[in-house]
Amino acid sequence: MNRPVVYHISQMVVGVGLALIAVSNVVTGDLDGVVMPVSTALMIIGGVGIVLGNGYHLLNENADRVDVGPVSFWLSIVAAVLILIAGVLSFAV
Repeated sequence: MNRPVVYHISQMVVGVGLALIAVSNVVTGDLDGVVMPVSTALMIIGGVGIVLGNGYHLLNENADRVDVGPVSFWLSIVAAVLILIAGVLSFAV
């Protein structure tokens, strides 16, 4: 298993999860006041930035420059799974 590649892919999943949660806020119309639209916009921008940044590293073969320890590796995997579940469930509710 190539740990740096899996790490970057899991980070991309985290970015997609952030964007999914923010898009579900926009779709459901839960944008009350000023704080919610700002945080939703920041989540979309952050999620897209995470996806683009990690995708750039994967496409340019810079993934091997990241030395990921076992704890960081598995925490990244668990975080990716949890945020993806949260993103999917945010559309279900």
